[in-house]
Amino acid sequence: MQTIFDYAVIGAGAAGLSFLKQSQNNKGTKTIAIDRNIFIQKNHIFGYWDMPWTKVLNTHSHQKWKTWSIINQEEEVKFFSENHAYGIIYLDKWREECLKNKDNLVIIESYVKNIVKKNNEIFEIILENNDVYYAYNIVDSRPVKLEKKYLKQHFLGLTIETKYDVFDEHKLILMDFRVDQSKGIHFIYLVPFSKRKALIESTMFSYNEESNDWYKKSIEEYLQKFYQLKEWNIVDEEKGSIPMTLIKKPKNNFINIGTMSGAMKPSSGYAMSFIQKQISDLFKNKSLINRKFANPHKLVDLWMDKIFLKVIASNPTLAISIFTNLGKTLNGNEFALFMSGQANTLIRLKVILKMPKKPFLKALFTI
Repeated sequence: MQTIFDYAVIGAGAAGLSFLKQSQNNKGTKTIAIDRNIFIQKNHIFGYWDMPWTKVLNTHSHQKWKTWSIINQEEEVKFFSENHAYGIIYLDKWREECLKNKDNLVIIESYVKNIVKKNNEIFEIILENNDVYYAYNIVDSRPVKLEKKYLKQHFLGLTIETKYDVFDEHKLILMDFRVDQSKGIHFIYLVPFSKRKALIESTMFSYNEESNDWYKKSIEEYLQKFYQLKEWNIVDEEKGSIPMTLIKKPKNNFINIGTMSGAMKPSSGYAMSFIQKQISDLFKNKSLINRKFANPHKLVDLWMDKIFLKVIASNPTLAISIFTNLGKTLNGNEFALFMSGQANTLIRLKVILKMPKKPFLKALFTI
């Protein structure tokens, strides 16, 4: 008789891999992972702040920073947190960790053509070559398909090396708004690996993506203006586009994780931390698995994100002051907690009181 797997993980990006990692703790659990691109996805980084549920990432993180900044034309707002450092982890490193224990794991490099519920207990999974597998649960971590027009966070980043000491390796730049704002909300995200090596990412919040040359020119102008750099060696390149919108619960009978289930924070695009929390909650609470949905965000945070997105969509020029005021209002620990969905009432109140009243009230009554 053909094996019936406990879980069939469809899609092995950050969320699918993270599910495989945590499922390994359940001895005897048989899992199949199906993704045509599982071993050929282009490497890129994920950022997160240290939280209790991110410990699974910590031993595999590439680097951490206790200091980070938000910069605009007039000032630099600096943060420091001893308890909630900002870390990054590479997809390649995370994949290696999540797939190293293959005792009860089968990996199929293929595309799922169809999934059929055979009876009340078993799903039949039909692949592109018509091979068939069976599982009690489908874990869906494929990218979400959105029909409507929505705000995106889109970016292109270059990892570069220089001949001389240039970067402050102890300070990560979360957002530097001293760049062209003519096409939308635009900032540089700079991750300093050493004095001579860094990732510089040209990032935008807007409805329309730009050409590769546009991002690269922005990076070039930034490095020349603020670091007096005229030449460098490109080590790597990454590009992406993230939906900045609230995701509705999918109408299926699968366990939905990752972007499919709204794990990505709508207002910032951060996902890796929330994915770990979501999957950890699923394995701790079997009723969540039975309900097929475990959104890691609190309703109040989603409500605040919805208002924020409405404001910046209609008033993009306010974005710089909003983020800068947020930085001046919260200390490093509070900022990390807020960005990680762990703000208490006091932190949320501090944020609300610092926001421009008129546009936020208008957005409140039109969402």
